[in-house]
Amino acid sequence: MAQRAPDDIEQARRRTFLRDFHNFDSNIRFPAPYTQFAGKPLSSAAGQNWRYDALGYRNDMHAEARSPAETLRVFVVGDSTLIDGQVFADTIPGRLETGLKRLHGEGARVYNFGATSACLNQMIALITTRLMDLQPDVIFVMGGATDIFQPWSFDPRAGYPYNHFAQETLYDYFFNTTKSGADAEDLSYDSLQALIFGRLDNLRALTNWQSDIWEWEVVRQFELALKRLARLSGGIGAPVRFLLQPAIVRKTERVGDEQNTASQEFLGYLDRQYTRIEQVLGRLDADGLTQGPFTTRDLSRIFEADTRALFTDIVHVGSEGRQAIADRLAAEVAEVLGLPAEA
Repeated sequence: MAQRAPDDIEQARRRTFLRDFHNFDSNIRFPAPYTQFAGKPLSSAAGQNWRYDALGYRNDMHAEARSPAETLRVFVVGDSTLIDGQVFADTIPGRLETGLKRLHGEGARVYNFGATSACLNQMIALITTRLMDLQPDVIFVMGGATDIFQPWSFDPRAGYPYNHFAQETLYDYFFNTTKSGADAEDLSYDSLQALIFGRLDNLRALTNWQSDIWEWEVVRQFELALKRLARLSGGIGAPVRFLLQPAIVRKTERVGDEQNTASQEFLGYLDRQYTRIEQVLGRLDADGLTQGPFTTRDLSRIFEADTRALFTDIVHVGSEGRQAIADRLAAEVAEVLGLPAEA
């Protein structure tokens, strides 16, 4: 088979980039101080019958200073897997709240701090700059997948927010004082796309994108972030538990549309990285970092033997899957706080 010329490969990559350009959607990834982005505060979700709260998260009411009426306050931090659901009660945090109210009364509240595409470093910033002041009883951080798959498709620098290269490009265009008028291009939509893609392509070359060394750097940066969270947890004032989120590559039998969620090349990458992150969790445990205020759990295999069609893509699940995760989180609440696990 004849190999494609370098120009053809670059054009194919650019077409892929332009196909996904709509993902830089300010409605779901609106710039937020220190945390890079969240939903656009108080805006309606596209095609949905709900609005983001005043902080840009999927709650019917945003978290404020804790009232005496809240006898149990749980925060769930994560990515878009926490946002799925027709109404708040249909989301993973909403289903968890329903279960906790049944066990512990109406004073049990769960707040959803899922942000589409958030990586672990963003979640840490959110906890330390905003959430720790709101007196939660426990904070769950459910992630891992975004840190693995986003460098593959978007900013290739491990541990960076998915769209950081785009923000750098825009800032440099508008505020680089060393540019002369002749250097500045007309900012049409097409030229904007070309500028952003050019920076992405350069970064991929600089980081040895998709090479073995690049794969290991993705894991290394994730491990550094987890260790950072472990060190910070002692000063947060509430126990923090990291949960490695379920992934389709940990399901033994993929049913129906689950078989067509991604290319075999990408699924192979996802499988390798999940295996390495499982090893990271083991090392943290062996080093004594997962005790006291910081603990970890590997939930990646909770659907391993399930024969139902649960996944809608590599990490998102339908209603039955969300309920299973919420039930598991209820058990985690009971374990962390020493509460009854059932009525």
